[in-house]
Amino acid sequence: MKLLRRNLSLMLAVRYLNPLRTMFSIITFICLGGVALGVMVLIVVLSVMEGLQREMESRVLAFAPHYVVAQTDGYQRMSLTDDMVDWSSLMDKIRALPQVVSVYPQLDGDAFAQSNSGRMTVQFTAIEPHNEQQIAPLAAMLREGTFDFGEGLDQECVVSAVTANNLGLRVGDNLHLTPVGSLDEVADIYAMIQNPLQTHENKPFMEAVTKLFEGATAGDSGVVVDDARLENVVAFILKFDNTKLRLSEKEACAAFYRLAQSHRNGVPFSAGEQQAWQEVAATLAGLDRDKEDGKAVKSINEMVMPMDLRVVGIYQTPENMPGPNVYVPLQIAQDVMGLSAGGSSQVHGICVRVEDPNNPGSVETDIQALLPPLEVSQSAFPNGLTWYIAPWTRSFEQWYKLIANERVMMSFVLSIISLIASFCIMAVMFTMSMQRKREIAVLQALGATPSKIMGIFAWQGVIIGTTGAILGVILALLVLYYRLEIQAALASIGMDPFPMQAHGITLPAVYDPATFASQALQAFIMVTIAAIIPAFIVSRQDPAKALRSN
Repeated sequence: MKLLRRNLSLMLAVRYLNPLRTMFSIITFICLGGVALGVMVLIVVLSVMEGLQREMESRVLAFAPHYVVAQTDGYQRMSLTDDMVDWSSLMDKIRALPQVVSVYPQLDGDAFAQSNSGRMTVQFTAIEPHNEQQIAPLAAMLREGTFDFGEGLDQECVVSAVTANNLGLRVGDNLHLTPVGSLDEVADIYAMIQNPLQTHENKPFMEAVTKLFEGATAGDSGVVVDDARLENVVAFILKFDNTKLRLSEKEACAAFYRLAQSHRNGVPFSAGEQQAWQEVAATLAGLDRDKEDGKAVKSINEMVMPMDLRVVGIYQTPENMPGPNVYVPLQIAQDVMGLSAGGSSQVHGICVRVEDPNNPGSVETDIQALLPPLEVSQSAFPNGLTWYIAPWTRSFEQWYKLIANERVMMSFVLSIISLIASFCIMAVMFTMSMQRKREIAVLQALGATPSKIMGIFAWQGVIIGTTGAILGVILALLVLYYRLEIQAALASIGMDPFPMQAHGITLPAVYDPATFASQALQAFIMVTIAAIIPAFIVSRQDPAKALRSN
């Protein structure tokens, strides 16, 4: 009361808002209710959207690596071979970096799975049997059985619940897996055989290789071919699309390229090298398309190695999220895909998991510094080989942007609604100021300054904004706490705002104090501004005219 007596504007603002005095008490309650509901809706929606994003992230990151380290030739991803890169030692070096939780090889592929109950196309992924950090997030989703593959040398697998239901599998049953080395490679082969022989179609190239030695300069140790002719052959070879060349064409082009590169700058061709060049040119010219297509189709059969796997576990894959259908031990996956033949071991890449995937710090830079230089022959890789590091946000970039954009758009739309509410409050304040016009004129006649008059309505805005924001936060906490019960009640009348079928998870929420404070502050500022504008106009009125008006 002492504060009110000392501050005329605050005292009058409280009296005007007093619910026991006038009809404006109803308007006051409506204003408070509008602010509180606006704050509540904003907080609830943003908390649920943030909860949805975090829930989806946690489910994705349960099986998806945070980083993938791999190689590319500029066109497609290449496997890591231990005769080119000691990927096992590289994994140990990456594992020693700070913030790195686990490192494991990546190896996956597509296959046709068959059981006594049916068949389907599946994706299988290799897993290191003794890598506890890799198995831990997967074990949390295990529904029955185990992820224990022993030494990883037995033909065993863990399947997803969806795959088990579709194929009628239970722990202990056998799954017949027919993997395809790469569906992309198979598609490329079938696309290739639809076209004629690329080298035969290129008449200038065939003429260049068959007539290379015409007009060559004879020397003591052989014949010297002009560099322009050799460069012409190399240029033709580099222009060929590697995916459209048959195997025999690739071998011939590789031989031409090697000989051409080694005989530039006047290096003579010996008699044996001349004969080798001419034999390759004759072989290339005599290629039969039907026979080459037969070899290409036969190579598809070499990619396929059927195998019977015993199901040792069934895990619950995240709903509506991409995940492998089958997990198999690394050694078995390499054998199936033919990546361990001849003592050579290959993987598709190296997977890295860090402590905080959303704030990895300098992990990517540290990994890049550990990658060794790649030295390859230009004939095998004309564009060379390079390393690349793909974070999980790039792999799920579209999904990640979708969730983020949903939050931004929802916040924007609801903020517009709050802005409309503030305009309504401004209209109410205009009405109140017009109703109090004579009283304000009396105060002005008694010596009240414009700032005192503005203070009355400014204090009203502050009181409504503060009280409404606090009530909105309290209501939001109640709604979030009882969100599942409210959802069930709405679903019972056919108004479920968050159907389980669409997301596969229960209604999530995040209690973020920063979100609560920011939305409450935003509502307070808008309501206060909405009260100050009419107050400024009323404070500039002529008291004599106001007292004479009706």
